[in-house]
Amino acid sequence: MTHYQDPAWQTALQQHGLDAFEAWWSRDIAWFEPPNERRGGWSGVGKLVLAVENQSALALFVKKQQNHGRRTLRHPLSGEPTFRREFERLQALAKAGIPAPKVLMYAESLHQGNQRAILVTENLHGFVDLKYLLPTILSQPAVERRRLLRAVAQQIRRFHNLGWVHRALYPKHIFVRQTDAVPQVALIDLEKARQSLGAWRRARFDLAALHRHTEGLTDRDRLYFFKQYLHTEAFARPLNWCERQLLKRITTRSKR
Repeated sequence: MTHYQDPAWQTALQQHGLDAFEAWWSRDIAWFEPPNERRGGWSGVGKLVLAVENQSALALFVKKQQNHGRRTLRHPLSGEPTFRREFERLQALAKAGIPAPKVLMYAESLHQGNQRAILVTENLHGFVDLKYLLPTILSQPAVERRRLLRAVAQQIRRFHNLGWVHRALYPKHIFVRQTDAVPQVALIDLEKARQSLGAWRRARFDLAALHRHTEGLTDRDRLYFFKQYLHTEAFARPLNWCERQLLKRITTRSKR
């Protein structure tokens, strides 16, 4: 049985009786929506708030799944739990210094032939998702709007530079915390993320999805975002032939 627990929160979780897989599995949580039933199993996410002595309450997102895996070359029959992939991605992002939900616990267990997994992450304090922010962004002065677009574009590029494609890069999966300096940007829901060869392929897949779900941005905003994704120096010059071809492919794919 696989079991990881953040040492910094071990005592606090033990005080609530959450120090073993079965304790987490049997703990009632408030589902955001009924668990998703597919792939011969189910998967769901809910929120749990725990009191912590001499600290603010600990807000957690708890994901549970059973027989909900993805077949891989290493796991052709039983499949690999999708939360395992997300756990590994989140740990790697933390190591790379890219903001992401902090993992407090991840565990797997095989029970009566059923493959179960639990992923517990801490709430991103002070962050709101880009889907919520978009209407506000559209009414802001261009300098403020582009300040945010620049931060999002450059963080996505850092993520892609790790060799990954998100595969579900929608505004609701991009979280932003506004600061007096540069806005902080975090990515969530990484269970579909995978390694992908080729920078163009990563950009085309993810930026097309984001392009398709960011209605209201002007063509100037989109060009600014794309140039900031490429590199900051690109904004001071016209796109070269290769960059124009990539932008064309992103735009074409976004209309699917």
